[in-house]
Amino acid sequence: MGQGITYGFVTVALAAHLATRGATAASIGGVIAMAVLPWSFKWAWGPVVDSGRLAWLGRRRPWLIIAQALMIATAAAIALVPETDVALLGWVVLIHNVFVGLQDVAVDALAVDQLEGADRERASGMMFGSSYVGTFLGGAGLGIVTARFGLPTAIAVMTAAQAALLALVLAVREQPRTAAATAAPASELGLLAMAQALARGMLAPQALRAAVAAFLLKVTPAALSVLMLVQLIERFGWSQERYSTVSGGVGVLLGLAASVAAGFLAGWVGPRRTALVASLALGATWIAFGLASRSWDRTDVVFGLVVAETVGLAATTVSFFSIFMRVASPAIAATQFTASMAIMNLATSTGSWLAGPIGDVVDTPTAFLIAGCAQPLLGLLVPTGTAAGGSAVRDF
Repeated sequence: MGQGITYGFVTVALAAHLATRGATAASIGGVIAMAVLPWSFKWAWGPVVDSGRLAWLGRRRPWLIIAQALMIATAAAIALVPETDVALLGWVVLIHNVFVGLQDVAVDALAVDQLEGADRERASGMMFGSSYVGTFLGGAGLGIVTARFGLPTAIAVMTAAQAALLALVLAVREQPRTAAATAAPASELGLLAMAQALARGMLAPQALRAAVAAFLLKVTPAALSVLMLVQLIERFGWSQERYSTVSGGVGVLLGLAASVAAGFLAGWVGPRRTALVASLALGATWIAFGLASRSWDRTDVVFGLVVAETVGLAATTVSFFSIFMRVASPAIAATQFTASMAIMNLATSTGSWLAGPIGDVVDTPTAFLIAGCAQPLLGLLVPTGTAAGGSAVRDF
């Protein structure tokens, strides 16, 4: 949830705040891209989290504590940046998200350690669902606070929320690892052997195909989000509070239910089928929204997009969580899973950066129509095959 609070704050509350002050799609996309960029390289935290250092506090828990403490410090630092200095703001947001990425790696590694079999699909849904709760709080909640009381107050509230999560981490003890997670931990491999194992794992045909599919499937929604924000505020005159409430509000909370449902669905029919259906739904949603461009001033139309897109993205992401868990080698589970997930984050960062250039070439309704036609085709890249180690996997 802590990761979702930061993501919602940057992509909804802060983005809307900048848009109401005349920021362009390129500058807003740049700030969002810098926020997501550290997540693209969070795989570098994998060897640290897998190292087994500070084991007297638990294998993963020490890194959660460190990450959460540094998230609090850097969140407070955002308030010190002048609102007019968008470039500096982007850099401070980037540094904050470096530690958000560490927290994410530690949480993912803990899940890989503790879970087996179909529990991974169900837990993936619940984990991703909790991020939607955070996105709701950071997007709609902090968006309203920003609109009514100013950006410094919103940042203070976010900092307090991260402090409360640190208290929770300090109060909970880590359980012993499962048998599956005890095989050849990375700390016994050495850095060179770990790097070689990671390269082999990431370049395996199914892992490579999954990475390419995940990248292409996540670029588009990131670009469309920035283009839509600028259109609604600059062309249709939406206020910051209205945008934050619709884009980061109740519709986003449906992502929680969608994520949990997608986790159970992926465990039942398989993650590949779930990802394919979600990709088709996303494509249809974007085509419908592009055709309805004359009605973008209506709250119900935009809310419909938010709901449908949130459900589709939740199902797609949860499916890839499961796929990446299945291809990860137990010896370097945190590192490989994190590296795979970083591909999706790199796609989001890339898409945000591309929003400006795309907006210079085509108008926003046309961008939605093109994305809608391409998305179902990209879904065909989702891999089928076997998991790491050659074991058969139903509908992979």
